[in-house]
Parts: sequence; structure tokens; C-alpha cells
Amino acid sequence: MTLRRALLVIALLLATGAWIAVVYWMTGMTHKESPWLDIDLNTVPPGSPKFYTFQGTPLALLRTTDEMLDDLEAQTAHTWNQRPIATPRPAFFVYALVGPVDGCEVEHSPLGADRYAPSRPWQGGYYDTCRFGEWDYAGRAIRQYADQDPRLLRMPDLDVPDFELREQHILRITRAAKR
Repeated sequence: MTLRRALLVIALLLATGAWIAVVYWMTGMTHKESPWLDIDLNTVPPGSPKFYTFQGTPLALLRTTDEMLDDLEAQTAHTWNQRPIATPRPAFFVYALVGPVDGCEVEHSPLGADRYAPSRPWQGGYYDTCRFGEWDYAGRAIRQYADQDPRLLRMPDLDVPDFELREQHILRITRAAKR
């Protein structure tokens, strides 16, 4: 009777395993990423970026301070597109940390760090180790030297994911640029 019971238990386990495999195969029971990423802005400290990954793309979210926005406004003349800081002043910036030219991941470089063009004090932002591009905390491409040839060295700004502000403190990212 013990052998019969053992064989019955084995058969039951095999049948259960087969059933789970069939259900898994038919329904695709895999972990699916949420179609959005919700970020509570209250959990992001002002003045330094917080990093996320959504749809396989690295992202940065930066809650701004008045001092940061003053620095960014002063930096506008040194950006390729010279896009001014919006009025009213933005409470945050969000962008993909992927170089817009070649898809190389962009690295964070805090205030005062060494940079490619040391002629101006670095206010903080990002740099691309593949193409030597630099972006400020507003995601704008920095012109490193005044005499740079724009036909050869101009860089686009960092891509901004699709997002919406919900409940005044929840930032919902709905689509990130694909790498």
C-alpha cells in the first residue's frame, strides 16, 4: 500500500505541474511592467536628482530649488538651443538619461565636479562618456566652448518622457523614449 500511495502522490504532483505549465503557457503568466510609473514628488528631496528605470530607460527626476533655477537661468546663454527656464518656474525636471545622439547612458555629475570644459564653474548636470556631451539640470545641451562649430558638435537636449501631474504631487510617467 505504501508504494501505491507514493505512486499516487507522484502522479498527482506531475499532473499539478503539467496543469501549471499549461496555464502559464496559455496565459503568459509573466511579470508585466505597469503601463505607467507613479512618483510621489514629496519623496524626492529638492536639489539633487533621483533615478528611476521605466520601460528599460534610465530616468532622472530633479525637484528644483530657487538657487538651482537661478543658476540654470544664468547658464542659458551657454546652451545650444538657449531655451529659457519657463515662467512660472518649474518645480521639477524629468528626462531620460540616454544620449540623444547614440543612446549611450548619461552619467550624473554634481555641482562643482570636474567637467570637459573647465572654463566655467560646473553647476551640476549630466555628461555622455561616449560623445563628450554635457547637459544641465534642465536637460539642455551645454555648449562647452564659445567657438564650437555647431555643424559638428551641436548636441540635442535630453528627451523628456510623456508624463502628467496627478493630485498635485504624483508625477505619472506614461511613456519613456526607447533606447
